[in-house]
Amino acid sequence: LTRIFQKCQNFIKQYSSRSRSMALQAKVIAGLSKRDEFPLVPKKSALVVIDIQRYLSEEPSEGEGDASKESHYLYNQALPSAIDKINDLVTAFRSIRDDSNASGGCEVIFCYLQSATNNGRDISLDYKLSGPKLTNIPTLSTPENELFLEKLKPNTIDGKGDILLPKTSRSVFVSTNLDYMLRNLGIEQIVLTGQLTDQCVESAVRDAADLNYFVTLAEDACAATSRENHDKGLHGAKGFARIVSTQQVLNELAQATGKDAKSESKPDRGFSKEPTDANVLEYLKSRGLDSAVQEVQQYVQDPKRQKIA
Repeated sequence: LTRIFQKCQNFIKQYSSRSRSMALQAKVIAGLSKRDEFPLVPKKSALVVIDIQRYLSEEPSEGEGDASKESHYLYNQALPSAIDKINDLVTAFRSIRDDSNASGGCEVIFCYLQSATNNGRDISLDYKLSGPKLTNIPTLSTPENELFLEKLKPNTIDGKGDILLPKTSRSVFVSTNLDYMLRNLGIEQIVLTGQLTDQCVESAVRDAADLNYFVTLAEDACAATSRENHDKGLHGAKGFARIVSTQQVLNELAQATGKDAKSESKPDRGFSKEPTDANVLEYLKSRGLDSAVQEVQQYVQDPKRQKIA
């Protein structure tokens, strides 16, 4: 058992030094790894803000838009709360992104409705069939000060600057080059926020998962037209993303930036105490070392074990 353990310790030590620079995907053990095992790594992460803009996020004036119960909930309850949370995330991501000691990542990307033409002829067929609200989205000639909310708008001047991506479909991955851009930036993990939870946000979650991103959905940084629709969107995203609170995202960023320097100098020590049968097996299984697991199990079941020991 000691011989096997020493071999495993040497393997893990070599693997650890190599794995810090590996792509996160390379650390996935098929069938064993779970989404929760991959907290945010700042240099591999990006924040995506979906459809938080004046056209969609400000309550229409009397007589201009929908005065339904759902509309009231969205504009007066769901969005104000979600926007506050998004602001917290934007501030945290920008701070890490613009830190001269950081090694990239923590990009802030605003995705919003705006056509590439002056008459909206390029928008998706789905939008053209979805009524006047989505047919008359902002056009190419819409000035920037009419696009974004005063309390949450992109900053393309200070620091490294935010990224702006206009879109003309529900899923941001369909009508923009977001995937291409993220790969160029070395991003593997995305945190999704915005509106509507059960429509554009959920669409982005599913597409991002299929494009092999580690997806985190900040549930309290999203909004829908009702609590039921919000929950429906979260349920639809459940199999494709980690669904966490804004505070958990902030905690993961703080923990990662606080430990980066220390973790580079510490090897993987494995066990802090003398190994037992149970924790050796657990240790090996967690790293997919099936052949070593079988060897240990055979040893444990050997009736002559006590004499060998």
